[in-house]
Amino acid sequence: MVTLAEDLWLLATEASTGRPLIDTTHLDLGLGGALLLDLVLQQRIALRESRVTATDPRPTGDPLLDRALSEIAAKPHDPGHWVRHLTHGLRRTVKDRLVEAGVLCRDDHKVLGIIPIHRTHETDGRLHHALADHLHDAVVVSHPPSRETAALASLALAVKLDRHLFPRSDRREVRRRMAQVAKECPECEWVADAVHRAVEATDVALGITPAGPLP
Repeated sequence: MVTLAEDLWLLATEASTGRPLIDTTHLDLGLGGALLLDLVLQQRIALRESRVTATDPRPTGDPLLDRALSEIAAKPHDPGHWVRHLTHGLRRTVKDRLVEAGVLCRDDHKVLGIIPIHRTHETDGRLHHALADHLHDAVVVSHPPSRETAALASLALAVKLDRHLFPRSDRREVRRRMAQVAKECPECEWVADAVHRAVEATDVALGITPAGPLP
């Protein structure tokens, strides 16, 4: 089972090196939101009176999602809390899962026999290309997206990944179209909004002018 967190990691990193295309803090927040979105799509959690509540605490069969679901079931909090809380160690865990699944390959070597270099690259890029193609079809060609593609679009927009996914397109139009695609998953909206708010708060703390509300 490939989670939305793994999908987002692939889209948000350079295929040949594993280098993040966006700020790592933004990526971490997006990954935390991705766990919430997977649980939303599986109808395990919902937003009730501004708190994330477990509506079906039974195990999903995925250790990463089950750990998040267990924590949410133990003590409901607002969405922003979970977006931030679930990031702890998540990027490394997601990368390790992709390596174990054979989607990524580790490349450890030394330059001049002295300087250690640690890189992680995609083995063949098939999953990455499939994800990008689904987004392209939905955003550019206006094909009806799956709920997973709509959810991924909402996350990509929230973490400012849009400029890297469609670098040659008019950014304002791309953001407008991605927002339209994201609306095909209305139950995802509160998660994307929480990720967006967390990203904006991080940027403000760093003195970066926020991008403003989502389209």
